[in-house]
Amino acid sequence: MDLRRHLLAARGEKMLYILAIAIFFAGIVLSKEKFQSNIMLIFLWILFAFSYGNADYNIHLRKYTQYQVLNSQTEWLYNQLMILFNRLGLSYRGFLIIASAFILLALFSFVRKHTKNTAWVLAMYMLYPFCMDVTMVRYTLAISVVYIGLVFLFEGKKWWLLKYCCCILIASMIHLSSIFCLLFILPKFINLKKLAKMMVLLSLGLTVFTSLLTAFIDKLVNISFLNIGTKLNIVLNASDLKYNFRSVMDYRVKMFLILGCSLIVYYILYIWMKRNRVEEQEKIKSNVRFIELALGMNLSIIPLIGLLSFSADLFRIQLSLSMVNYIAFAQYFDMREKMQMQRETTRVSKTTLMLVIGTIFVAASGLYLWVLNSSNITSVFRALFENNTLFSWR
Repeated sequence: MDLRRHLLAARGEKMLYILAIAIFFAGIVLSKEKFQSNIMLIFLWILFAFSYGNADYNIHLRKYTQYQVLNSQTEWLYNQLMILFNRLGLSYRGFLIIASAFILLALFSFVRKHTKNTAWVLAMYMLYPFCMDVTMVRYTLAISVVYIGLVFLFEGKKWWLLKYCCCILIASMIHLSSIFCLLFILPKFINLKKLAKMMVLLSLGLTVFTSLLTAFIDKLVNISFLNIGTKLNIVLNASDLKYNFRSVMDYRVKMFLILGCSLIVYYILYIWMKRNRVEEQEKIKSNVRFIELALGMNLSIIPLIGLLSFSADLFRIQLSLSMVNYIAFAQYFDMREKMQMQRETTRVSKTTLMLVIGTIFVAASGLYLWVLNSSNITSVFRALFENNTLFSWR
C-alpha cells in the first residue's frame, strides 16, 4: 500500500514538471492568446495555493496559528489579516488559497494593462521569480499591493503620487522592506542620465563604506580580548547577514549581475528604438514612456547594493522589478505591431532574436543565481513542484 502511494506521488510530481514545461513554451509561442494567459494564471495559482513544505512554509504557518504570541514580531496589517482569517475559521491553507489568488490577480491585471503579450510575460515570471514569490508569501502579498500602486505611477494621472504613497504605506504594514519601493518614484522627477550618475556614485560610496565596515566588524568579532568580539557579535546577530563580509559580497555580486543583464537588454531595446526613430511615432509614445520609467526604476535601486550589509531583505526589491522588466521588454513586440512591422527586415529579426534570448537569459540567470546554485534548489524550486497537495496523491 505504501509503495503504491509513493508511486502515485511520484507520478503527480512528474506531471507537474511536464505541465510546467509545456505551459512555459506555450506561453512563449502563444504570447498574445488570452486563453493561454488564463491557463497560465490558473496553473500558477494551483502551484501557489496548494504548495507546502518550502523553505518558509513553517514560518508562515507558525505566524498564522500563533498570531497572538507573535504579534509583536509581525507588521500590524499582516497580523490583522491573521486575526481576521482565524476568526473566519479558515486554516492556513484557506488563507493561502485566497491570498495567492489576490496576489496573482493583482500582478496579472497590471500585465494585461500594459502589454498584449501577457502569456510571454507570465512565462518569464514562471521561470523567475515565481518560485521565490511562493516561498516569501508575506513579502509577495506586500508587493501585490505595490503593483496596485504602480498602476497610478505609470498612468501619472491626478493625485498619482499620493495614491502610490498610500499603497506603499499599506504594503509596508504587511512587510516593512517594501517601503524601499518609494525609490521607484525617482525617475518621475529626475532625468535618466542624471539619475544614473547619481545612483552609481551613491552606490559606489555606500558599497565602499559598508564593505570596510563589514570587513572591520568581521575581524573584530574574532578578537577575544575582554570578550569584546563575543559581545559585539551578540549585538549584531540581529542582522540578516550577521555582517559577514563574504555573504554580503555574494549578495552584491548576484544583484549586480542580474541588474547588468537587464540593462543590456534595455540597451538592445534602446538601440532598436533609435534606429527606427520611435520617438517620432505618436501612437507608441505610451510604450516608450513605460520603457523609460521601468529603466529608471532599475537605476533607482542601484544604491541598495551598498546597503545589503544591513539587511538581506533588500535584494527582494530587485525581485519585485522582474515583472516590470518583462513587460518593458515585451513593449518591443507591441511597438513593432503598432508600427506594422510584422514583415521584418534582417536587422529587426536579429533584434527580435536578441531580445528573446536576452529576456530568457535574464530570467534564467536570476533562477540560477538565487535558487539553483544553492540549497534553495530543494527548498524553493523542487518544493514548488514536488510539494503540492493536489498532485501529491498520498
